[in-house]
Amino acid sequence: MERRAFQKRSFWTWIVLAFLIGLLIGVILGVTMGLQIGSYGAGAIELTMIYGSEKQSWIEEVTPLFLDWWKNTYPNRRLVIHATPMGSRESLTQIISGSIKPVVWSPASSLWILLANWYWQQEYGAGQILIRNYTSLVHSPIVLATWEKYAEKCNITGFQSLYDLSISPEGGTLLYAHTDPQLSNSGFMTTVLEIATAAGVSTEDLKYDDLTRDDVKSWLKKIESRAVFYGESTGFLMAQMVDAGPSGLNVVATYENLVLEKNLGGEPQARWGQRLIAVYPEEGTLSSDHPFCVLNAPWVSEEQRWASEVFLRFLLSGDIQAKAMKQGFRPESTIVELDPSIFNEMYGIMYEIPCRLLKSPTDSEVLWHITDLWLVCRAGI
Repeated sequence: MERRAFQKRSFWTWIVLAFLIGLLIGVILGVTMGLQIGSYGAGAIELTMIYGSEKQSWIEEVTPLFLDWWKNTYPNRRLVIHATPMGSRESLTQIISGSIKPVVWSPASSLWILLANWYWQQEYGAGQILIRNYTSLVHSPIVLATWEKYAEKCNITGFQSLYDLSISPEGGTLLYAHTDPQLSNSGFMTTVLEIATAAGVSTEDLKYDDLTRDDVKSWLKKIESRAVFYGESTGFLMAQMVDAGPSGLNVVATYENLVLEKNLGGEPQARWGQRLIAVYPEEGTLSSDHPFCVLNAPWVSEEQRWASEVFLRFLLSGDIQAKAMKQGFRPESTIVELDPSIFNEMYGIMYEIPCRLLKSPTDSEVLWHITDLWLVCRAGI
């Protein structure tokens, strides 16, 4: 089958699914927004923000603080914010299909921006750009969460070490998991990292031809054969790891902030007599950087754009970034120093990230076909 034909069919499959789901969500959002418009009056500035659910607690904490600040700063300008958490791929496909029309989009990773602009051009023509620029809000790198004793016993250092373990006599002890890359940002980022490791290249240098290599397929199939669980939610997956203990799940690809969260709560130590630790892949890792994007779309007014930029500046202010740190996120703002009482080895993580921070693939077709390759390899197991 021709590459282009396959690409278009995959694209429209996602669009149809997104449209059907979006009809329901659109009705719900429409009713909610209608009620709020009625309450605040037709003159209010309204911002609809769709954001990655990974930062839901932080956004829900700080948005009311911003609205209070706004009332004091602009007493004659009413502002309403409708902030809805949603999976990054799901929100992307619904924006492209027109099922939802946010002013601000903040997916979990800037990997989705390249795809968003590519999809937008497929729909509305070459030269049409949905996202002209963005600013990262907070960061949390992808790490391999494992139990202290297992990491020491098996010398877990990165994705290649997992592959080496999977083909060794000890391979049967590996109980690996990550979220479904079709449904979850962390699973998608993990699969990008796995494929880049298999191909022996940096993530930004991945090409479409790397995805068709037999050695890459064989490598990915082998490591995925050790996966005992996939899920839709990274938070739920980490809860499963703690519930199952070292004999149920011993390596999970996840966000750094979730390792911190679990150890701060003390449950791994209390239940299993050991902490979880974050292994920063020696090959390098991708950081979930939570970009804040004001869409370059016909439904976004200049007034909404201005209010969004004010909101962005508030989110990057020192006090607000400090609140994100308490939830395990690394701050974007350079005026905020990393808190050593939170980011330290006592909680299973490192103050300084001890590996390279990699960049997104620069080829949009690579990103689009990542899940296709994963599905092919999973089907062959």
